[in-house]
Amino acid sequence: MHALTFKAALLRLRSTVRSRVLFASILVLWTPLLASPPKSYEPINSLLVQVDAPELDVFQAVQEVSEDQIVHGTFSYEKERTLYGAHAESSAPVFGPWVGPGKVIFKSASKILAPKFFKDSGDIGTIFVRYVVQSVEPKTTSLRIDAVFVDARMRNHPSTGSVESAEYAAIQEHLKAAQQQRDANQKAAQEIAERRAPGAPPSKVSGSRAAELDDSWGLGLTVPQLEQRVAELRREVELQVKVSGASLKAAPYGGANTLVSLPAKAPVVIVVLTPYWYGVETEDGHHGWIHRRELEPLD
Repeated sequence: MHALTFKAALLRLRSTVRSRVLFASILVLWTPLLASPPKSYEPINSLLVQVDAPELDVFQAVQEVSEDQIVHGTFSYEKERTLYGAHAESSAPVFGPWVGPGKVIFKSASKILAPKFFKDSGDIGTIFVRYVVQSVEPKTTSLRIDAVFVDARMRNHPSTGSVESAEYAAIQEHLKAAQQQRDANQKAAQEIAERRAPGAPPSKVSGSRAAELDDSWGLGLTVPQLEQRVAELRREVELQVKVSGASLKAAPYGGANTLVSLPAKAPVVIVVLTPYWYGVETEDGHHGWIHRRELEPLD
């Protein structure tokens, strides 16, 4: 009886040793695989376009869009069509290091639940957007945009192309606004040159517009006159919202995403002028665009 018990114990011990040796062997084989970093994501729906604008202008527009707090072209919930919470990044590990030519900018939005227009994205995770800007000719620039959703299990979900297209549309609007501002500045400079030309007739421009065109308006004014003029200028650049619910837009056009709805009487400071839209800063630090008809002078 004792011999059988001893034999059974010996067999059990041999089995245990074999199991531990087998487990240790598997662990040794798998450890390098577990420790190695995931491979960089290779985009399958890259948007690659040539933009008729200098590299500096395109890069500036891309930088503005990367900082607009929105991932364009996607959303998490049916009731909210704008995905906020994005911010510019200096890198995005999912893409790996960029080794090609051009300048690279990143944007990301984390804790996003099942964003639309990413393949099989039924989880929570982070959206990464990459922009690559490269000069082709003095007035032509290559722009590449990639987007991917990385879920909590570190699985990559490619964009269907909606995000890349919408991000590009936002960049185009910023380029358009910059061009409109340049045109306005050029027109103002031309008016100043015409007014100062020898033999030019007296200017029919009066009041604040004359001061805007002439950079020597303050010469010869007394201190009270200067204070009065400064107050007039402040009234021109500090306005308030007419009616509650005015939309602060991400770009100067009606179809642009709404960053925030402003209450009535909310003060704003004008930082950019275009014929119909004002680039403004709100009292709490938001930057965006609002149509001029939705603003009025301060009370």
